[in-house]
Amino acid sequence: MKNCPQCGQPRLGEEFKCPSCDVFYSQLDELLYEEQQKQESQTLKGAFKRIRAAENHSQALRNELKTIWRNTPLKTKIVIWTVIAFVFVLVVPIF
Repeated sequence: MKNCPQCGQPRLGEEFKCPSCDVFYSQLDELLYEEQQKQESQTLKGAFKRIRAAENHSQALRNELKTIWRNTPLKTKIVIWTVIAFVFVLVVPIF
């Protein structure tokens, strides 16, 4: 669709929404926009946006780290703890 269905303003580039009235150009654009938002929320960039938007940044960071740890597979957690234990065993005798 080349014009906004509500106000008739011409479409600028690959925008999903009309910049003046905030209406989607088509239903396909709405679905693509929702999918893009869903994918962004699952990335590191989305996590940073949520942390910056929160009132309490430290609590938001803790919540994001808890979510990441909760979604980490068990085998990955075991590898991480093994590496930490190995580094600890190497570093402790030095002191």
